[in-house]
Amino acid sequence: MEEDMDVSTTTPLSTMKGTVIVHPKYLEIVDQAQESDFAIPVIYRAGINKELIEDWLENHKPSTICSFLILFRNQGFGWIHIINQRIPKNIVGDVEGLEDAWEDLLASKRQICKERIFELAKNYRVLPGKWMFWVSPGGKGDHFWSLIAKGVASGKTLATHAKMSALEENTSHVVCIYNDNFLDEEEVYESERTIRSLGIKCSLHYKPDVFTYLGVYGMNPWGIRPTIYTSHFDILKNQSIIRKRDEHLDT
Repeated sequence: MEEDMDVSTTTPLSTMKGTVIVHPKYLEIVDQAQESDFAIPVIYRAGINKELIEDWLENHKPSTICSFLILFRNQGFGWIHIINQRIPKNIVGDVEGLEDAWEDLLASKRQICKERIFELAKNYRVLPGKWMFWVSPGGKGDHFWSLIAKGVASGKTLATHAKMSALEENTSHVVCIYNDNFLDEEEVYESERTIRSLGIKCSLHYKPDVFTYLGVYGMNPWGIRPTIYTSHFDILKNQSIIRKRDEHLDT
């Protein structure tokens, strides 16, 4: 699934794609990400769907929505989405321009680093980011998704959008909760606080969406770590500990 990228170590690179050395697992992650984004979505839009969110969740439990990866390609699903009525402050800008500029950067042979990618994101207004966590399928996954979905639909979080991966064999669900601007640290921290207020106490990881648009996942050939914050909840202190992550996977 697309967001399975939180890899803390690298392994030997062994194949070539153009002029960039690429790990075979990385190619698998990218291919799977692209396929999941084109798979059939399951969507609840607050204020548009006639069903109450509680009824919709009962009829669309993640444990019953199978991924296209374990069904025939035209029968399975990619993501389960919850969309709030609130219009985002920063609607995603020029993605095509971003991708063209990325190709130019790759062709220029200049160093590929986080700062250059963030500069592209700012220039082309591709600023959303997401807090993510992984949860086992079944009752636990259904419960955690219910907390997130109700929170987003009712406006109790900063998020206008959240999504959860459909059920896969022997694989945890990934849940993504979006905010408008990954460059606004105060907003990122506030988004985390509102997620915690829903009762989510597991570890969270934060990824700018620009990395997803440009295909920068774990094991990427530039050694860039795609997640820039982590949050761990201290039960004894009843508070989160948020840390910035090192830029490179090998540090």
